[in-house]
Amino acid sequence: MSPRIAKAEPRPDFTVAIEWTDGSRSVADFKPWIAKGGVFAPLGDPTLFTMTMKIDWRGYSLGWPGDVEFSAQGLWDDARQARTAAE
Repeated sequence: MSPRIAKAEPRPDFTVAIEWTDGSRSVADFKPWIAKGGVFAPLGDPTLFTMTMKIDWRGYSLGWPGDVEFSAQGLWDDARQARTAAE
């Protein structure tokens, strides 16, 4: 079964605190994506980043205006890699 997002809280430091449907938690850092520019550049506005983020109604992605979307699976995989690297 694919991971799904239960709750997500965007923060002004361009991270998002995520609570997953299994009860686990992680923090996704979007600064590297924003630094790439292009379609991600608008996310560098803290107000846009924090006020316009939406969770897909099924919990399978996070998105912002302009068709910027991050899959829950990718965010989950990144969180698992970060936990493994920290151990």
